[in-house]
Parts: sequence; C-alpha cells; structure tokens
Amino acid sequence: MDPWHRAIAFVRTVDERAAEQVVPFRWGRGLIHRRLKLVHDLNYLIVDRVDGADVGALAAEANRIQGEAGIAHRRINVDDQAAADRFAPAFAAAGYKAERFVVMVHRRPPGRQVDTSGVREIDWTQLRPARELELRQQAWATAPGLVSQILAKHELTASRITTRYFGALVDGGVVSSCELRTTSDVAQIETVETLEAFRRRGLSRAVVSAALEAASAYNFVFLVADANDWPQEFYRRLGFEQVGIESRFLRLVGG
Repeated sequence: MDPWHRAIAFVRTVDERAAEQVVPFRWGRGLIHRRLKLVHDLNYLIVDRVDGADVGALAAEANRIQGEAGIAHRRINVDDQAAADRFAPAFAAAGYKAERFVVMVHRRPPGRQVDTSGVREIDWTQLRPARELELRQQAWATAPGLVSQILAKHELTASRITTRYFGALVDGGVVSSCELRTTSDVAQIETVETLEAFRRRGLSRAVVSAALEAASAYNFVFLVADANDWPQEFYRRLGFEQVGIESRFLRLVGG
C-alpha cells in the first residue's frame, strides 16, 4: 500500500471505530454518530469508488444518509484526488465548500536539534481545560453544544485507539500539546495546539518532537494538516514530507 493510502486507511479505520452506524452505499460508506451530530469528523460520507458517480448522485446520497440521521450538515470525502479535482466545480455550484488537507509522512530528522526537556506525557484530564479554551476561542465554535461535542469526540476516539498526550506546562497548566495515536506499526500525530498567549516560543516544535521520539518504534508516522495554512511548512522542518491530498466537501445549514 502506498503512503497516502496507508495514512488514509488509518484515519478511516479510527473514525469507523467511533461511529454509531456505518451505512454502505454504491460509492462507499457513510459514518453516523447521532449523539455527536454536530461533529463533522464523526458524520461524513467516504467515497472511495467513483465509477459512475457524479456530484448530483453523491449529494443525493448525502441528503439521504445524513438527512435520515438528523444530521444538519453535509460532508463528503472523495478519496480519489483526480476525481475530487474533477468534481470540485460541481460541488461548488451545489453549495459545497472544498476543504483540502495535506497528508504528510515523517521521513527524515528535523532540520535542527529540538529541546524536548520541558515536555511531559500527560493525561486527558490535564489537557482538557486547554483544549476547551482553545476551542472556545475559535470564531466557528459558536453553535450551542458544539465545543462539548468536539471534546466528547476526542474522548470517544481515544477510547477506540491507543492515544498518548504530550504537553508543555506553565505554572502547572498545559499551554501546548499534541496527541499520538498508534496501532500495530502506524502512528499518527494529531491536534497540535498552542494557546495564543504562548505561541512563538517553540512549544509546538517541542511537543511534536517529543511525540516523534515516542513514535520512533513505529515504521510509519504521519499527520494531516490544512493545505491552506502555514503549519505544513513547520512540519516540513521537522522532517515530514507531503505524499498526497485529502479532499473534503462541506455544506453547512443554509449553505
């Protein structure tokens, strides 16, 4: 399996483990979690076959599967980059926003030595207050109950796959952190966050480097980052290289 498919298979497996229901359809499967229905990463369609598919048919399946489950948003992941690029104009015309994420695999040492002495392995109860604070500062996190559901999603995912947390602390509180998810010989670094007041101090570099040290026993280590944001350059300096794109199409209520 090539690196892109290997990473995507890991992510999809984790999400399927957390689903309340997996609904098969002609071009893939839909993941449903009614209790946490506001969380996009628990409620979406995976399109991994595209023969005979078009945007109208895929949108109709999203309306059927997510609509019947009481999900307000519509999200479709197209796991075929050529098809995703081809479908993008029609998705836009149908009111969907394209979201592109780079899949990056760790392949070389960082550009310079990183001091990880200030990083500790922590547990979720230590991390949760910082995670909640970071979420509540986001402009998009205004829907009632959304932050609570996202936090519950993190807890749910951690119950389905081995998850370790690494954090930098100031005055006993976590100010920068990341997750390390592992299974067999694969590791994923996820949810790298530093509270705004503590940014530009090298803390994200330190916590990710500590997670990489912990992942050294795994022969495949990867992460997924927003293709339109600066952190991907930061990850390159830590030894990650892009191996492909994950394409998502999202339509919000009223969108």
